Amino acid sequence: MRLREVAKVPIAADAYSLYIRQGSQASAQVYALDYGDKLRVYDVSGSLKSSRNWSSKVRCIAVGDIDGEGKDALVGGIGKRVLVVDHKGRPMWKIELESTVLACDARDVDGDDAAEVVVALQNKRVILWNDDKVALFSRRIDKTIADVWLEDITNDNEMEVVVADRTGNLIVLSSAGYELKRLELGKSLTVFGVLSFGKRKMFVTGDRSKTLTIWDIKGKQISTIELTGRPKALATGMADDVSDTAYLVVSTDDRRLSFWEVIETARETRSERITLQQMESTKRTLYRRAIKCGNCGAPALPEAKKCDSCGAVLEKLDEYKTKEFIKESIDSITTKHSKIKLKDLDRILRRTLPRPATYNLRRAIQAMIEAKEIEGHLDDNTFVRTVKRKRVRDVMPPKEKIAEVPDVLKALLRKEKHLEIDAMVRETGIPRDILRQTLLILLADGVIEGNLTDDHFVLSKNQDTKQFVKKFHVELRNLS
Repeated sequence: MRLREVAKVPIAADAYSLYIRQGSQASAQVYALDYGDKLRVYDVSGSLKSSRNWSSKVRCIAVGDIDGEGKDALVGGIGKRVLVVDHKGRPMWKIELESTVLACDARDVDGDDAAEVVVALQNKRVILWNDDKVALFSRRIDKTIADVWLEDITNDNEMEVVVADRTGNLIVLSSAGYELKRLELGKSLTVFGVLSFGKRKMFVTGDRSKTLTIWDIKGKQISTIELTGRPKALATGMADDVSDTAYLVVSTDDRRLSFWEVIETARETRSERITLQQMESTKRTLYRRAIKCGNCGAPALPEAKKCDSCGAVLEKLDEYKTKEFIKESIDSITTKHSKIKLKDLDRILRRTLPRPATYNLRRAIQAMIEAKEIEGHLDDNTFVRTVKRKRVRDVMPPKEKIAEVPDVLKALLRKEKHLEIDAMVRETGIPRDILRQTLLILLADGVIEGNLTDDHFVLSKNQDTKQFVKKFHVELRNLS
């Protein structure tokens, strides 16, 4: 490993939050928030590119394409709120929380080109939101949190949530909130960052001394960096996905920004590779474990082996076939629409896939296109169908039976606001895949609200039953 200090820049006020944004078609930019109420943007060589007024009440900053439209937005935590403003300064998000925001990050977790947002709160809670402000998970950590990051630690194209606490503990969570690994990086920690060199992952930490420490994925110290002052904030970034050079920027209490290049040409060691494989195996196991106890029904932590309430051994469920559901959603939606944006498809999948559900949507679609499982191509952030699917008239029951569907649905929904798919098949004579296709189309168009699983469709609390029955019948007639 080689370390090279590129620049040391004096600043008028302490910079307390740093973020490095690497755009897909632009050079890396360093964002710095300081107590002089300024947001300054530098390049990675330390040259100031822009400066704007910005409240020092904003505790943290992150930058990401929240809309998936190619325009960066600024993410910040101010008091007990998460704020997101677009590239023109217009508000996009404002989420009220129960505790003060300490740290945040924004990256595309699931491959739909729209960035998810993660925050760490003063009450030790971590929350990951999808780009449409739906919480993918919320989880409490044992100790006070110092920082939170989004990074593909396990090299499987699925982002992990990396949480560093003040006592030097590092917790790696899956994007479904499941604990994959714990490390101890010293006895105290005030700043934290992730260094990613292809498959090799490292961590950089600082405490109240003037030294930064670099650790490997096993928690072994491998290098140090001497600073001119105690670190106040830290950020890291990459030149590109395959580079052997990482950027490191540190603000110190002597009012300086230090810009570093970290060069690593070595591959991961055998022991590091084994550690990553163990994390991947843990992830696969946790995704199959029941979220509720099959004996008493009590909620259970995903990594627990026994239920805390009754002591029963938690059952493992069959691994969910995410790929098949992505294909089914695309097949259903493109019978009516020849194209769909990845972020819209992601929102549909979030309503149809049971939790936990993690995937990289872009890579899953690319793999299905290459395997000729679906006909189409990706046009930037949109999937375009190139071969129109055949209509389903040949497998539909007579029109008289379809006319009876509203009465059947009303009878099935009389007691509860959910439908059993198999019961719908028995009562209507309509094939299962056609019923699911109709529901997926209505969900995609935003005409109905609810959650579709393999066996049930559950209407949301806001969904009027009569309107649902009417919309379902109309769409079914259109298909036939």
